[in-house]
Amino acid sequence: MLIKNIAVSLPSKLVTNEEVIEMIRSHSVGFDGEIDRSLRTIKTLLDRSGLVTRRWCGSHESPIDHVAMATRKALSESYLRPEHIELLIFVGIGRGFLEPGNSHMMASALGFVNAECFDVVDACMSWTRAMSLADSLFKSGQYRNALIVNAEFNMLAGGPLYPANFALKNHAQIEYTLPSFTIGEAATATLVVPNEPDNFEFVFRGKPAAADFCTIPIHGYEGYCHPTERVGRNGDMRFTSYGHELHKNSEEITEIFGKLSVPKSEIDVVFTHASSKAAWHGYGVKAGVEDKMFHIYPETGNLVSASIPAALAMARDSGRLKRGDRAACWVGSAGMSFNVSSFRF
Repeated sequence: MLIKNIAVSLPSKLVTNEEVIEMIRSHSVGFDGEIDRSLRTIKTLLDRSGLVTRRWCGSHESPIDHVAMATRKALSESYLRPEHIELLIFVGIGRGFLEPGNSHMMASALGFVNAECFDVVDACMSWTRAMSLADSLFKSGQYRNALIVNAEFNMLAGGPLYPANFALKNHAQIEYTLPSFTIGEAATATLVVPNEPDNFEFVFRGKPAAADFCTIPIHGYEGYCHPTERVGRNGDMRFTSYGHELHKNSEEITEIFGKLSVPKSEIDVVFTHASSKAAWHGYGVKAGVEDKMFHIYPETGNLVSASIPAALAMARDSGRLKRGDRAACWVGSAGMSFNVSSFRF
């Protein structure tokens, strides 16, 4: 499989850590405790993670606009047009529908009239899972091209984060709410073709025992699991994430990097899930690849499933990633699941 083209569309509203702190202050009416102390803690942790700004949609923007821009960019350097796309996969958390799949609605809206469609929902691993599936489908000879798109716009009013998670009740809530304040927004589109069938290597590992560290439960979730005290701490359809526990239980991240068959010396650039620059730099030091890492987290925040494709697109646009370079993608996700993959761009 070969990435024919990749594109990202970022919204226009730039939001700093200081602005997020003020949003939390204004929404945390009736806070039980010393609000200034809690806000100082949040600001310190955001700064230490390496986060400076994130992008959110302004009032004039919508997710479908950014998906349209990203898909148009992805197709612009090829002869392919929307009606030529044979497979469209929508990935990630940001979505407008539980039924039908968002892929069908996107295909209808954007003119992908001949595409077969399905969704992949696997938290921040969604794009990587879809890439692995597309690679396997190409090897079976079913498709001549595929487009993988996402629309991670989770800060929209009434969504899983805002404003509910910005209305803190007490200091203890920071433990399972802090990652909410790192989220940015983006849409990406990745055009892939079945050229070079042995180009991609994927290594996955799962850790389902840690499934309750990061959740967005829907109403009635209790009948689909064995509930724990962690699930749903912020309520149904609200993001609950124990960020410290996630990173503390991620020893598989560095272990899995050693499973790649390609030597580290041959890797030109490493792209990571954008959950924390500080944490991923630490993983990079342990794996011996810290000097090869390309971080977007300081300027975009956590883009959820768009983190890796956005980083690829931004690195390509900046000249950091060039055709023929050997790239590695490195992800740790809720679930928990871990991946490292490698390919020639």
